[in-house]
Amino acid sequence: MIGVKIKNGFIDFAKTDFKCPNCKKEYNDRDDKYLEKCERNKSGCTKIKCDCGEPFFMTYNCMGDAVSFL
Repeated sequence: MIGVKIKNGFIDFAKTDFKCPNCKKEYNDRDDKYLEKCERNKSGCTKIKCDCGEPFFMTYNCMGDAVSFL
């Protein structure tokens, strides 16, 4: 997580990079595409079908960082 100190506080930026656990292809959620999908699901996760053909799941942890898992 990247943090920046400002005059009246501190701003933290979450890590939006994550990888496919199968083939290690890198993904980035800078445009919040996957975040919005996670928010629509009751589970808070979304399923992604990678180019390698294998599906995996991703979510955001309590620190706000993107996390992928099988």
